[in-house]
Amino acid sequence: MARPANGPLVTPTSAPPAPLLVFAQPGDVRVDVDAWSAHAAQFFATRIGLANEEHSFVVAPDGHPPGIRTAAARPSTTTDFAAADAAEARSRGAGLAPLARRCKTVWVVARESPTDALALRLAVILASVFLGPILDPASGEIFGVKTGRAKVESLV
Repeated sequence: MARPANGPLVTPTSAPPAPLLVFAQPGDVRVDVDAWSAHAAQFFATRIGLANEEHSFVVAPDGHPPGIRTAAARPSTTTDFAAADAAEARSRGAGLAPLARRCKTVWVVARESPTDALALRLAVILASVFLGPILDPASGEIFGVKTGRAKVESLV
C-alpha cells in the first residue's frame, strides 16, 4: 500500500483477467437477445437479457444468482488466429483452430476473475449460438461448448 503526498492510503489493484474470446462464424454482430435467451434456456438452463449499459447482459442461470457481464463483438484478426493456433498446438490438436479461422467475428467477454462462472457461461452460450470455439488467453486454452459446459459445472 502506498500513501500519495497529502492523499488517502491507496491499495494497489490487480488488473482484471484477460477476457474470454468467442469465435463466431456469422459476420452479423446484431444482438438478438430473445433468440439467445431462448437458446440459453433450452440448452443451458439460463436466461439472458439486456442490461442498462452498452454491451452488458444479465446472465441468470436457474438456481444460481444472476449477474451482469459485458460482451462486445469485433472483427477477428490474425492475432486471434495465431493465439488459437498456439492454443491448439499446446493441446495437441482438437481441430478448433481451423474452425476459429473460419470465424469472421470475435465476441470479447469480460470477466471479473479467472473463475468467473457467469462470464464463462455467457461465453459458452455465445459459442453455442455462433458455432465457434472459445479461447482463454489467460490459460492458453481453446475449447468448445462441451468442455466449456464442464468448466462451468466445475465452478458452480
